[in-house]
Amino acid sequence: MSERPQTNRRFVLRSRPAGLPDDGNFEIETLAIVPPCGDELLIRVLVAALSPWQNQRLKDFKNYTNPFRIGELIDCDVLGQVIAGESGGFAPGVLVTGRLGWQEFAIARSEQLTAATAEFADTLWLTALSSPGLTAYCAMDLFGRPMPGQTLVVTSAAGAVGGYAVQLGKQAGMRVVGIAGGSEKCALVMERLGADICLDHRRQGLDERLGEACPDGVHLFFDTVGGGVADAVFHHLAKYATVLIVGRTVSNNSDRPDIDPVNMRQLWAREATIHCFSRYSYPERWSFARARMMQLCRDGRIRAVEQVVEGFERTPAALRDMLNGKYMGKVLVRYAHADDNLGGLR
Repeated sequence: MSERPQTNRRFVLRSRPAGLPDDGNFEIETLAIVPPCGDELLIRVLVAALSPWQNQRLKDFKNYTNPFRIGELIDCDVLGQVIAGESGGFAPGVLVTGRLGWQEFAIARSEQLTAATAEFADTLWLTALSSPGLTAYCAMDLFGRPMPGQTLVVTSAAGAVGGYAVQLGKQAGMRVVGIAGGSEKCALVMERLGADICLDHRRQGLDERLGEACPDGVHLFFDTVGGGVADAVFHHLAKYATVLIVGRTVSNNSDRPDIDPVNMRQLWAREATIHCFSRYSYPERWSFARARMMQLCRDGRIRAVEQVVEGFERTPAALRDMLNGKYMGKVLVRYAHADDNLGGLR
């Protein structure tokens, strides 16, 4: 029988960053672990998923989600393993996902968790089968309506969500043009994710290169970035184009919305339809989207891209590096490895 852990370390917000966060904005709290009771389960966190919205919640300004309070646990989706308690079909040894945050252990109820079966690689449950994949699928399914032969442009095409939009567009028969930062990311978008072309927005002449890549205009624009890059794409919209605004990382990390200009003249001139999308507004679609993404993964038609950083203590630095554009795909931080022999803890 394994020895029950006695203490839990967790990251809480210490101070609000003015720009990108650093280690000084967080504090590690060490707390005693209270044994689970009733329908509670004790979860060892194995992998934590990082997302741009975590940085948005560090700031105290109006956004689509509430800011973290000083002293509050930093929230995120995790992959974990039940190590004590039994409830809702979960027992010690079972792998689960849930929004349990930057901590080594968590108490949760069964309704807060989703089983992570051995059919798929463990990290897939935080990538294709979690928020990144489900966001791309739901947005494309509900509002994108991709059509064969039309042109799709995806910003942050090497990112956690954009990479799935690229692949879903190709599977629908579209011509896919990715936009990413740097030659290495552009190569990944074309060679691994299948885009027809990928444009480096850091190079000069993006507007001209977009015109060459989209001679018939942009029929569907999947945008998670905003700012000048999005405005350049608006300049090349086809008549009656569809614009999916799935994120605005340029302005969501700032209290200055004016740094995110919008080329409304071209949106109006092309009579474009704009859909602003957040997956969290459509919880009734999650199970359907996850089932579809599962089948695509089984068929080998979806490729996950992730970067795994090792070590609980490196979580804040990994978030900062992700926001600086250091990584490709979904950024995950591994806190521990699953115990294949687990089964005796109660």
